[in-house]
Amino acid sequence: MGKRNKVTTRDIAEYTGLSQSTVSMVLSGRPNVSFTPETVQRVKDAARKLGYKKQEKRKVPDGLVLKDTLVVIGPHLSNGYHSSIIHSITEHAPRYGYCVLTVTTFRQEAREEAVLRLLEQSLPAGIILLYPPSRKADLNRLARQIPVVSIGEKPSGSPYDSVELDSRKTGCMMGDYLLSLGHRKLAYLCAPVSKGELSRRNRFEGVRDSLRNAGLSSDQVILLSPSASSFSKYTIDEAEYRNGYDMACLLLREHPDCTALIGHNDMTAMGAMAALADHRKKIPADYSVCGFDNITLAGMPQISLTTIEHSSSAKGREAVEIIYRKGRAKEKNDKNSYIMRMEYEPKLIVRSSSGRARIL
Repeated sequence: MGKRNKVTTRDIAEYTGLSQSTVSMVLSGRPNVSFTPETVQRVKDAARKLGYKKQEKRKVPDGLVLKDTLVVIGPHLSNGYHSSIIHSITEHAPRYGYCVLTVTTFRQEAREEAVLRLLEQSLPAGIILLYPPSRKADLNRLARQIPVVSIGEKPSGSPYDSVELDSRKTGCMMGDYLLSLGHRKLAYLCAPVSKGELSRRNRFEGVRDSLRNAGLSSDQVILLSPSASSFSKYTIDEAEYRNGYDMACLLLREHPDCTALIGHNDMTAMGAMAALADHRKKIPADYSVCGFDNITLAGMPQISLTTIEHSSSAKGREAVEIIYRKGRAKEKNDKNSYIMRMEYEPKLIVRSSSGRARIL
């Protein structure tokens, strides 16, 4: 550690091997947060030895300080699935002395880079990811300094924790259900499928798995997905819904023999339901419609969408607790290195949007 004019809480954290948030809370005497007497004494001894002087609060801080903050990085807030997770995180974070900062990137790599660069400078208590960002190397570097938890599929080779639900399994579950109702020609409606969009691709592959397992051709499920440039023309707050609507209209024109539509999430499925209604098609007599996520709107009686429960509230709570446990382990100077992976079992929620296939 080089010599500086002022000793900071980060200096003390490096010296003691504790997290910066722990050092800050000990020195500030933060209420409702307790540490072992050994930890408190360790911090105070280090502060005295290094010559730390408590600074008065400045009206304009030199930089952003996130030492007791959980940063949630999400693609957007227009999907009820993400909102539900964020609500859960925000509800449980104060139990461990954390506050929550939510950042949306709209899946844009430049925004991700700017956010991760800022977080590397400020080092919050932990990061929770709601989708797999493109800046994998930057994120992996951060994960070696602070706890990072991914909610959802995690890219291979990433050195951080995850709370997952196997999207391929959920796709297969939905495919099996529709096959049991006599559907043999399915359509999967989706936003653009790129290499990084793991859940979109995996759910589609799961549906294909169900057909193969039943001895049918996987070509019996059609992927309807726009180009990235076409999808970008939608406004962020209605992109998934509008895409579902437009892809359903495309299906009615080009694939009228399909009997079941599967949205890659509930918002997409609801857009498809609206398109079918506008074309005077009956649900589920003419077409069954299903989604994934089980957001609140899906259970409304006017919608009643068949979907897959993803335990969004539970996953948010677990992510907070994983960060807390990792932080405590570091405070105790635990040298054991481990990566946690928790997986929730999906659950099929059958509602009135699905039924037996019409006879072709």
